[in-house]
Amino acid sequence: MNIGLERPIGLEAGHTYHIRLVVDDTIGTLHVDGVALNVRMYERPGESLGVFATDDTVEVRNASIARGLKRK
Repeated sequence: MNIGLERPIGLEAGHTYHIRLVVDDTIGTLHVDGVALNVRMYERPGESLGVFATDDTVEVRNASIARGLKRK
C-alpha cells in the first residue's frame, strides 16, 4: 500500500504552469493547470509555502498569498 506523501508530476521545461493552492480547514487542494490533488490534514498547516524541484530549477512569478476566499 502506498501511503507516501509525495506525488511526482511530469513537467516540461520552458512551459508555464498555473498553480493554485486552496486550504479550507483540514482539506488542501493543489491545482496544476486544472488537475487537482486533494489532501486531508490532521494538524494545523503552517504559515509559509515552499516550492522546489528535484534535479532542476523552478522560477516562480506573480505569486501571492491571500487569506479567505474572494466573493463575486
